[in-house]
Amino acid sequence: MTALSTSQDLGDQARAELADLIDLQMSPLGMTAIDALAPAEGQTVLDIGCGAGQTILQLMDRVGPTGRVIGVDLAPRVLAIARARTSHLSQVTLLQEDAAGLPLSDQSVDAIFSRFGTMFFADPIKAFANMHRMLRRGGRIAFVCWRSLNENELDYFPVEAAGLTAAIDVTPFSFEKAGTVDRVLRSAGFDLIEIRALDVQVSSGDAEAMLKVITRVGALGKILRERPALLPKAEHRVRAALSMRERSGKVSLSAAAWVVTATRA
Repeated sequence: MTALSTSQDLGDQARAELADLIDLQMSPLGMTAIDALAPAEGQTVLDIGCGAGQTILQLMDRVGPTGRVIGVDLAPRVLAIARARTSHLSQVTLLQEDAAGLPLSDQSVDAIFSRFGTMFFADPIKAFANMHRMLRRGGRIAFVCWRSLNENELDYFPVEAAGLTAAIDVTPFSFEKAGTVDRVLRSAGFDLIEIRALDVQVSSGDAEAMLKVITRVGALGKILRERPALLPKAEHRVRAALSMRERSGKVSLSAAAWVVTATRA
């Protein structure tokens, strides 16, 4: 089990406290990747970066009572929520592990899925090679990852509104170029790689709901978690900007991602 850094621990706390609102935002993106994966009834699916467990439940809907989902995440607080959400499902296994070193047996899963859990690996080729090892021959991987910051209004709009663009951590956008994704997967041994752009309007609700999420997670959230003294001024500015975007009690911002599928030959 890998210990979290202070930054990761703060992120875990934020994701746990806002799990329901985050799921409202991210579900449309994750479901597109689940549709691309098309897990079949009775299969075993590995969910990388399963977070608070929404994707586990969505995958269980596909694999049915004879299937199995193994959820993996480094963050203990969100995993605790995932345990509570899936406690009625004996077919679910949850592991607090780093996917790069996950010690499942060779060819032990039928499919691998991830909703924004693949962009943070210190050595992405090593991590994907480990996934390739665990995947059965003919098995598929499908994941959704962010395109560039500039294409993601969900991140750049609040950061610009807060006047904090110089402080952005670009790590979540490490797969912004399709060529990078393709190179990593090929180097890890995958074949039949398909990468397509996905653009979706996402929302957690009204301006106040969006403000809660945006100031705790995402590009602006990371800045404010680590520099809390900036929160009062940033919150005031972002609230005003979001209020201008609210329509019929809802604020929607555009999200730009890649939906990636690949196969183990």
